[in-house]
Amino acid sequence: MSKICLRDYQELAVTDIRAEFRAKNSPVLFVLPTGGGKTYTFSYVASNAADKGRRVCIIVHRKELLLQASASLRMLGIEHGLISPHFTPNTRALVQVASVDTLLQRIKTRPYEFGLVIFDEAHHVVDGNKWGRCFELLGKPPMLGVTATPVRTDGKGLGEHAGGVFKAMVLGPSVAELIERGMLLNPIVYTSLEVPDLKGLHKNKDGEYNSKELASRVDKPKITGSAVAQYTKICPGVRAIAFCASVEHARHVVAEFNAAGYRFDLLVGEPGMSDAERTAVNKRLRDGDLDGACTVDLVSEGYDLPDLQCCIMLRPTASEALFLQQVGRVMRPSPGKTQCWLLDHVGNVGVMVDGGFKRKHGLPNEIRDWTLDGRKKKKKGLKDPDEDVIDLRQCPKCYVVSEPSPVCPSCGFVHPASTRSLEQVEGELHRVTEAMQAQVKQEQRAAQSAARSVEDMMATLGYSRTRAEAIVKARAEKAEIRTALIFDLQEWRRKTGEGLDTFGLEYISDLKAYKPKALKELRERFDAHREAYGAGRTAPLLGELFSQPDSQEAAF
Repeated sequence: MSKICLRDYQELAVTDIRAEFRAKNSPVLFVLPTGGGKTYTFSYVASNAADKGRRVCIIVHRKELLLQASASLRMLGIEHGLISPHFTPNTRALVQVASVDTLLQRIKTRPYEFGLVIFDEAHHVVDGNKWGRCFELLGKPPMLGVTATPVRTDGKGLGEHAGGVFKAMVLGPSVAELIERGMLLNPIVYTSLEVPDLKGLHKNKDGEYNSKELASRVDKPKITGSAVAQYTKICPGVRAIAFCASVEHARHVVAEFNAAGYRFDLLVGEPGMSDAERTAVNKRLRDGDLDGACTVDLVSEGYDLPDLQCCIMLRPTASEALFLQQVGRVMRPSPGKTQCWLLDHVGNVGVMVDGGFKRKHGLPNEIRDWTLDGRKKKKKGLKDPDEDVIDLRQCPKCYVVSEPSPVCPSCGFVHPASTRSLEQVEGELHRVTEAMQAQVKQEQRAAQSAARSVEDMMATLGYSRTRAEAIVKARAEKAEIRTALIFDLQEWRRKTGEGLDTFGLEYISDLKAYKPKALKELRERFDAHREAYGAGRTAPLLGELFSQPDSQEAAF
């Protein structure tokens, strides 16, 4: 049996994953944000499968990810082999870590049989691409996919019914929950008034902006100079990673930072850099001999350097997954690290427009509605519900951006009555506050509430039919539980004389604010109390059933 000690939410996830496998719902997709411990979780699964005599293959798509997975397994005491042209095979080991490209080549000359396959960064696995072909050529054994971002830029779903391969999804805690538990840091987010013009840019088959065209729009002295200036103003000298549109763009950014007196270096894949050069740069970053590095895609997925504190975005992306992967690089806690920053020069979070904030991918900590469904493409001319604009005011003293208020919530500056909302300053970044994003979410919830039917949600909000039907079903279940509870509580009060405070209520109308989970819990408590009342155990059960400690809501 594995000696790996899991956190509570990881144990719960493993239990749920096992239940899906028992229900024959393989392949299963496990979703856990960057920093939540995906590697530990799937290592535990792999170790337990090996303990039962099953051969396991963990499949990755980059050498850096292969080395990282191998290092984690080695640290956990799990014997394993590596299927890669760079390493001598250890065929006796029940657990193997494989490069997907190498495995695809070797399958042609020798058969592989595995009792369990685990795909890391499983948002890449779609029927027909190289990951999907690899799964098929292996004979489609039981499969677990793990990812922080179960979404594809091209709009395809990861579910079997939507162009993917997965039959079930197991969700771990959200980014917001991990921040609350102290396992991730909540980045301080700054975004720009001016962003590159993306009109007319072509997209590739995966739905991402054409890289050559994109580089020509963002590799500009004006944008690069702003990046150096704002880093100097907001968080000078903290270890940073800058995401660029091309290797040449990254070289230009390195030169500008170094010209300003900082110590930056290039960090890209082959042929831009050799393995030895990348290893040297990584070591200098870890040792604190560099202030930062400039990359393109190399650091986006699976890169583990917790001491990074600042994410500088100089590359617009249409991919929500890539955005989250990139900012996730700086959100991991480490000794002495109490803050992290996202400096978004290209509008990936959103953009200031006409005194308001127009959302693109949103803040890193917002709750995201992950499903296995594909995303319905927005009809031409239809407003995207995620593109709400809210009014903002920028403080002329500390430059923090917040909702309009007579007094700045950050520094206490009193705004003159004639102060305009958000004047544009070229190259200036402005902080996006939680209050601003909360208002966007409130407007989104209001729009969802106003859509009463499945068809309304599909037409006005762009929801998939599966998502819309689930919301309508949940509404009906909530209404049914609430109606029955109101009737039973009123009858109980009439028959026994017990007040609503017995059940933690002041007024019956309080039930309108209850979410489905809270309603179900109240239903269970009421039924248990009613049963106990007849057995003469009212007093002790009241203490057992209705005490609600402060920590209850925070527990996952």
